[in-house]
Amino acid sequence: MKAQNHLLTSGIIFLVILILWPVLMAISQPSGTLEEQLRWVAENTNHMKWQFSLALLISPAIIYLMAAQLTIANIADKVLLQLGMIFLAVYAALNCISYGSQVVLVPKLLDAGMYDQLALWYFGSEVSIAYFLNQTGYFFWAIGTLVLFSGFISQKGMIRYISILYVVSAVLSIVAFVGLVLNNAAMNSMTFPSGLLLLPVGVMTVVWGVKRGRKEVRPTR
Repeated sequence: MKAQNHLLTSGIIFLVILILWPVLMAISQPSGTLEEQLRWVAENTNHMKWQFSLALLISPAIIYLMAAQLTIANIADKVLLQLGMIFLAVYAALNCISYGSQVVLVPKLLDAGMYDQLALWYFGSEVSIAYFLNQTGYFFWAIGTLVLFSGFISQKGMIRYISILYVVSAVLSIVAFVGLVLNNAAMNSMTFPSGLLLLPVGVMTVVWGVKRGRKEVRPTR
């Protein structure tokens, strides 16, 4: 597959997942006290499994997106590339453990009636290990993103604008993680705008892929 096709494909995949994820969250998001939420989860386990199964695709989708962008942009410093990819690998691992626990572990703990352990792993709990791992994962994603894309801000073209959005999103993710550590709800809420900034990144990547594809097939005179 040609490089511009990877841009187009990764952009579309990422956009579909990024749009569907909050939609499923809105449809199947329990509310109330922790006990009420767990009761809802027990009665609607399949809803939660579908929701977090989709969430499991977020990390591979964004890494595919970033890899396609970096292939076109041609990052010069291979050491930075390797370092950034290590941070992204840690992010993917933590992200998969966090979301995967909601698909596999939480239903098993519910069935076993192990409510003390359930409170530690359920994503909506105030003491959730899964939520902490997820936020930690996005902290590593932010560091990797800064390593990989901050150098492109001074360049021209689509990669510059994409990199600016990435850097702002990364900074907000770091603020959100610090807010979690400091138990500051306002800072931790920066997770939402951080994710929202990735929507135009997906759109711009699709546009980038289309433009490069047109250049590829443009006839010469």
